Amino acid sequence: MNKAFQGINRIKNVIFMGTPDFAIPILASLVPVLVITQPDKKRGRGQKLKFSPVKQYCLSHNLPVFQPQNINSEEAIKKIESYHPDLIIAAAYGKIVSQKILDIPRFGCINLHPSLLPKYRGPSPINWALFNGEKETGNTIFFMTKKMDAGDIIYQSKMKIMPEDNYGSLLKKLSEQGANDVLKVLFLIDRGIANPMPQDESSATFSKFINRDIRRIRWTKSAEDIANLIRGLSPYPGAFTYFQNKELKIIKAKPFININGKPGLVLKIVKNQGILVGTGCGAILVETVKPEGKKEMSAYAFSLGKPDISKEGQRFNDGE
Repeated sequence: MNKAFQGINRIKNVIFMGTPDFAIPILASLVPVLVITQPDKKRGRGQKLKFSPVKQYCLSHNLPVFQPQNINSEEAIKKIESYHPDLIIAAAYGKIVSQKILDIPRFGCINLHPSLLPKYRGPSPINWALFNGEKETGNTIFFMTKKMDAGDIIYQSKMKIMPEDNYGSLLKKLSEQGANDVLKVLFLIDRGIANPMPQDESSATFSKFINRDIRRIRWTKSAEDIANLIRGLSPYPGAFTYFQNKELKIIKAKPFININGKPGLVLKIVKNQGILVGTGCGAILVETVKPEGKKEMSAYAFSLGKPDISKEGQRFNDGE
């Protein structure tokens, strides 16, 4: 048994539900009798089946994995029941489960959500915290209910968002912290001293799914808003713009509120640093880019391959 589980007496059979990289540190801290993840999906140009990160982890660690097409089907429910779980732990599984499943474990179902609920319920809390320039975030573990991310809160941990943080770095920090958070909650539930508190519905906010339209840079927005959008989508899926009719992802940028220029206009090439671009209020220094069909590179290197980029009137645009 995992050393972290020493002292856990009543919770023996744990089922874990998760799909992306975020779930891996939490899964690695547990000893699940079953892992449930989403079905393999076709991806890329060749449309080859690709395993989820959680499935890849299970295969390399000899953990039993279950991938139902419909988690709420009678077949899936019977499978879960057959393991007689004491507790189901979810972290970014990606599907809503039915009341029938919630009623199976004797200690209930808990979920780890990377925000300070009731703020940023929904599928993209880390991205939206960065988009909105938040200075603090954290993890919330709560008892699952039929309503998404609305159950009673068992435990929260807080974390400062550093100026250099982006989506990738913050996701990593929160997932690693989440592993410790889950173990703390296991002890609370096992000892019968968890004291769940209802969420304040009047304070609830929601994070929308990240679609292509959200990722599009609107240069009429302020430098700070644009920089926050870029960091909230870096390193993937990436905020994008267009230059000379080709899509260009911007991976890293720095806002300058005391420099002004027309939105999207290339103001200056800063040697060894990047491309200074005007916005609706201020300017941003584009530092790292990913051109269409190419690898990530410094914006300055990109500018050297575009000798006309310094000509008067050259612009980045949103393609609309």
